[in-house]
Amino acid sequence: MKRIAFLFALTLLSGAPALAASVGGQKPADTAIEHPRGYVALNHSILIQDGVIRLGDLFQGTGEYAERVVAYAPRPGSRAVFDARWLKRVAAAFKLNWQPGSAADRVVVERDSQVISKSEIEALLFERLVAEGGDASSRATLANRSFRLHLPVGEDYLLGVDQINLDASTGRFSAVLAWGNAKDERRRVSGRLERMTEVPVLAKRKMGGDTIEEGDLEWVEMPQARLARNAVTDPSHLIGMAAKRTISAGNPITENDIRRPVDIAKGATVTMVLSTPSMRLTAKGKALESGATGDTIRISNSQTSTVIEGVVTGPGQVRVDAQVNLAMR
Repeated sequence: MKRIAFLFALTLLSGAPALAASVGGQKPADTAIEHPRGYVALNHSILIQDGVIRLGDLFQGTGEYAERVVAYAPRPGSRAVFDARWLKRVAAAFKLNWQPGSAADRVVVERDSQVISKSEIEALLFERLVAEGGDASSRATLANRSFRLHLPVGEDYLLGVDQINLDASTGRFSAVLAWGNAKDERRRVSGRLERMTEVPVLAKRKMGGDTIEEGDLEWVEMPQARLARNAVTDPSHLIGMAAKRTISAGNPITENDIRRPVDIAKGATVTMVLSTPSMRLTAKGKALESGATGDTIRISNSQTSTVIEGVVTGPGQVRVDAQVNLAMR
């Protein structure tokens, strides 16, 4: 560690890449290397697992100096770029037979990591929140939706929740994740403990006019606070209804998304039925507007061209109320 800290300061002074160079605890120029090395080649792209970068990671043909530490590695899951000028100084410090071919020469170092997904972290936080008195029917959701945690590889790191604070009135929480033993192996996160509810949604997209059937529905769990006030949570209120417009799969359905199916389309020929206790009359007409069962629509009598109103009773059929239509004239 002492060697690395020394060379970190050396890099800052020289304006090299952010990471520090360490050459066995001495300045590169002072390293006791008597003889020039043989031919060496640059490794332009490397993937490492350790927390430090060694000379042999950057160059091929470094011989017994391959294990000499020359820089800190980037954080797990990150990468660092070492430019030609910095590489030239390192090569000179070890008297390697290498010169950059151009200023574009560089080494890209990527640090391998074990990735802890957002859902895994949320599950860990939820367990701790419930233990602290949180609602067990809720779900912990991180504020950062793309959050992932990169831990070093090669060792078993026990990830845990070091601190957690929950505001019961708002459901907001903050926590500190911790792993390993070093002070920098901690990460602060925040999020919300959300009460969940199950709602029926479409398994497949429906186009406008399509009828919703029982087999079209499936259940999903979602935060209650994100559910619209007019969302339909009773599947019986969806089955048999038609989509007003295209409804995407997996999204809650609101009352504004559905309507009763159209039994009579505008311009369609309909049968008008006038019934009294002593007789039943029928006539043909043309619907002047669309309607579902129970809707009142205007109809033009095919024989007299008289416009009357009728109540849709089913596909292609309306019930005519004589008193209402007489009052209209």
